[in-house]
Amino acid sequence: MKSRKYNQFGKFSVAVMLPILIFLVIMLIVIGFKEAIPAIILIFVILTFLVCLLIFYKLTIEIDNSHVAFRLGTGLVKKKYALKDIESCRPVKNSALYGVGIRMIPEGWLYNVSGWFAIELTFKNKKSKIRIGTDKPEEVAEAINKLLNKPGLDSAYDEAFESSSHSGYYILALIILAGVILPIILIISGGKETKYEFSDSSFTINGMYGLTVDYSKIVRIDTINSLPKIKARTNGYALGNTLKGNFKLFDQTKVKLFVEEGKPPYIHIKTDETELYLNLKDPVATSDLYNKIKTNLNH
Repeated sequence: MKSRKYNQFGKFSVAVMLPILIFLVIMLIVIGFKEAIPAIILIFVILTFLVCLLIFYKLTIEIDNSHVAFRLGTGLVKKKYALKDIESCRPVKNSALYGVGIRMIPEGWLYNVSGWFAIELTFKNKKSKIRIGTDKPEEVAEAINKLLNKPGLDSAYDEAFESSSHSGYYILALIILAGVILPIILIISGGKETKYEFSDSSFTINGMYGLTVDYSKIVRIDTINSLPKIKARTNGYALGNTLKGNFKLFDQTKVKLFVEEGKPPYIHIKTDETELYLNLKDPVATSDLYNKIKTNLNH
């Protein structure tokens, strides 16, 4: 018999891991490498997800005249079983609790990248069984049983199974698309120039990490030509020269930044509750913003 291969794409595994991987990479770009510990943690997590994706994106079963073998993904995990040691093979439907991955189940071990269907191998000299996920369980089981000279065995499931269905691919595409689009929206939203609204008693910083500042709580306002040294971003947005949200200075002072680095002047505002640093991309617009806040404050 010529060697036969059966490939199953890990729709579920890819749908779960790829969007997370894309999001983590974008977050690493956003955070940058100025903060060593968060960057190292993110790189480690990214590498972990990348390895998992390389393992579980596909499962290949290969059958020849002497062996049944399978490999996960690029072949980082693979197994081979001699036909002479196999008692029988049958198509099965896994419990929803079994999930996907490499795991111990009551009957033995399961290797699965997507879906509930698999083949189950029983062996002559051991009680433990092996389940290998596939989207063609009946076809694979029939091919193995022919080599074992076994009659067709009953399936361990009654539900109709259509391997030609493409609905799973549409769901996968939607999940991956969402995983790509949402981080892009986050980056675009954070990169927009900060907008301000004014009232008689306060001004509001709109957008990501925005807040309202009451004039009555402002203790001091002035302009400076350089920002203090920033130690870490505690809860904010940092991409390129755009800094928004909560940061910590080297003197441990917690501040809120809504600035474009390298575009002085900067407005420094100290209130009863916090310290803020503001500016806009256009220095003239920053001066106008300062004058407007100062004018309203004096009223």
